Amino acid sequence: MDTAGRTPPVGGTSVMARGLSATGNIARGIVRYLEGVLGADKYRVYLEHQARTHPGVAPMGEREFWRDYTDWQEKNPQGRCC
Repeated sequence: MDTAGRTPPVGGTSVMARGLSATGNIARGIVRYLEGVLGADKYRVYLEHQARTHPGVAPMGEREFWRDYTDWQEKNPQGRCC
């Protein structure tokens, strides 16, 4: 204990800070999962694919991507709820 009666942090990081960090990681994981389920991550996945497989080629803008994606869905109906 220090002179103020507090317990010094373990390893330079307080237990509370580590707990908040873990909570933040869990929250980010949940958000990424929900984005995947709902399809909200499709543009991010597209950008990652473009950068990996077609470096130097400018990717579509987000608005253009979603327009192209919805057009593709209309031409290729698959089992979906709506």
